[in-house]
Amino acid sequence: MTKFGPNLELPSEVRAIAEKNVAQAREAFETLFKNTREAVGDNEGHLEEVRAGVTDLRQKALGLVEANVEAGFDFLQKLVSAKTPQEALTLQAEFLSSQVQKVADQAKELSSDAKSLGETTARALDERAKALAERVRELSAAAAQSAQSAAADLRSVSESVINEAKAKAGQALDPGRKA
Repeated sequence: MTKFGPNLELPSEVRAIAEKNVAQAREAFETLFKNTREAVGDNEGHLEEVRAGVTDLRQKALGLVEANVEAGFDFLQKLVSAKTPQEALTLQAEFLSSQVQKVADQAKELSSDAKSLGETTARALDERAKALAERVRELSAAAAQSAQSAAADLRSVSESVINEAKAKAGQALDPGRKA
């Protein structure tokens, strides 16, 4: 037994409880850090998915701009070949009508893709947040249970130590008394 002062000793039961509590605390923190590392890894994977989605969207937009520029050059080629001002005006009207419709369709498509990417990202983040909150609740409940168990153990040992101290004090005051 460990001694405190000239006659006080730390009961082995108290030392055992302290060791148990340290082991439980270590296990709880190891679990917490493991879960944190997993969550960070999951989020990095999700961020890579988002980055890939944004890259795809950017490539699509670039492709649409390229197609529009190409259509403009095709129009200019036709315009240069026009033989009359009437033909040039007809070509210009057709081109403008066609391009307005194409740009509207392209904007609608890009908007839909961006919205889809945003919704997917928001849904995934919401799911991860809910899972993390649930895990934190579980860890909190486990920590509370561990604390209650430790408190019960300490209460039991304290009662035992107090009863033992009372018995020794009674015996010291009345040496003829049986313990």
